[in-house]
Amino acid sequence: MNDSFIIAVDLGGTSFRVALADSAATFLNRNAEPTRASDGPRIGMQRIIETIRTTASTVGMEKIKGIAVATAGPIDPGNGVILTPPSLPSWHNVPLKQHLKEAFHIPVWVESDADMAAVGEHRFGAGQGYDRLVYFTVSTGIGGGIIIDGQLLRGSKISAAEIGHIIVDPRGPQCNCGGKGHVEAMASGTAIARMAKERISHGSASSLVELCQNDLSRLTAEMVVAAARKGDNLASEVVHEAGTSLGIAVVSLMHTPDPDIVIIGGGVSNAGDLILQPIREVIADRAMIDFRNRTKVVQSALGDDSGLYGAIAFGLDKLG
Repeated sequence: MNDSFIIAVDLGGTSFRVALADSAATFLNRNAEPTRASDGPRIGMQRIIETIRTTASTVGMEKIKGIAVATAGPIDPGNGVILTPPSLPSWHNVPLKQHLKEAFHIPVWVESDADMAAVGEHRFGAGQGYDRLVYFTVSTGIGGGIIIDGQLLRGSKISAAEIGHIIVDPRGPQCNCGGKGHVEAMASGTAIARMAKERISHGSASSLVELCQNDLSRLTAEMVVAAARKGDNLASEVVHEAGTSLGIAVVSLMHTPDPDIVIIGGGVSNAGDLILQPIREVIADRAMIDFRNRTKVVQSALGDDSGLYGAIAFGLDKLG
């Protein structure tokens, strides 16, 4: 693959990013744009195609050997179709692979962003050296990927490891997918902001009121984490409860594929021990004794780039 290059795309509900890499997985150029999901998939695809061309212009599109996409799921990876992703509410049954192949006439692979983040961490990040790992991405929603014996766990038709939809409380709040009590509805960035708003609306005191300038519609999970770091009681309780819900999901997965390591990524992982410590507490309290001391729980090493690195690794492997 000398003098050949690959494009990676990370498509999310808020933004999409495009990176140009060489055969050594070194980034040579990258661009980011807002997704503007409400504009619909037709306009969105046009913008993605334009950004790919701009990013590839560093070396010339004729040297690009493939395009690997990490996108919000669920998806049908065999056909490269985005199905019904909660974070892209108008992007239903979008044949992403077909659109890109028609635009560029080169190989295209479309995979779940969380699956690709798991691959990225396994190949280049916190999961290096481990054959069995579980990756959680905790941001606007919650997704995940599972590596078993060095290989990505695949579904029969749909991307596997939709671990944001593990039920942690049957009486819990409704998830964006329509189910109830899923960990995504109780521990995602969206859930953290919602829980804080609910408690403030019911009269609980918090420095968050000042932080969001008395406009709760502006309150974000990042603000809640920042307030928790400064000792705000309400914020600390909310983040701890989110970590506890995550911990319940983690324990369920520890007892299933028996991973060597659990990696927590996504924007909420920037809370560090504020979110990791309650996960570890749940493990100590609820995991079977033979599991609780052998599985490490760590923060992502690649941060927001996990999905891009995973897409690059996946594409390079396909190209051989």
